[in-house]
Amino acid sequence: MKRFALLLAFPALLAACAPRTLAPEARLLGGEIRGLELSPPALLLGLKVAFQNPNPVPIPLSAFGARLRVGEVVLPLDLTLPPGEKEEVLLLRLTPKEALATARALLSPEGAEMALEGQTLGQPLTFFRTRLSLPLEPLRVRRSGVNLFLENPNPIPLRAEGSLVLLGQRLSVRADLPARGEARVQVVGFRPGLERGSGRLELRLEVPGFFAQEIVLPL
Repeated sequence: MKRFALLLAFPALLAACAPRTLAPEARLLGGEIRGLELSPPALLLGLKVAFQNPNPVPIPLSAFGARLRVGEVVLPLDLTLPPGEKEEVLLLRLTPKEALATARALLSPEGAEMALEGQTLGQPLTFFRTRLSLPLEPLRVRRSGVNLFLENPNPIPLRAEGSLVLLGQRLSVRADLPARGEARVQVVGFRPGLERGSGRLELRLEVPGFFAQEIVLPL
């Protein structure tokens, strides 16, 4: 009887002696806008995260209920981390219907709040919490004879409409700018001789479906 009791207790002793799985660590390395889908509109976001698994065996992040939260968007993480450090690029697709406020916040200087959260032993676990801001880079304007060109250094296409203020005149302008590309500004009513004057472009810059801002570019 005593031997039987020892046999029953042996698995429990082994479980007690087994090392406890430690929670991984994570830190945000950076983020970038990877592109814009136009139909239907969707902003594509990439977040680079470094994970550290202190355990000698692979562990699934789902065991900790890991989820990435960016504004009102929540992305459950279904990754398995090998022992040691590993970098991952987490991809998010933000649509106006589901994440308009988040997309606008990300494109603003204030940014959007983001966190990687989970739980361990029934307690909340925060891997990191921060704010992420990915504002648009400024456009550059170039003159070539009677033509004006706008250069877009951003990874998403932009639409620009507004006015060319030149030599006391205000002329309507528009341009559809490709991602990381250049486009000629279409000017309504432009006349020879105006190319020699100084002036400015007053533009409404739009990320189609998401965001608009007013800018002024001197010539």
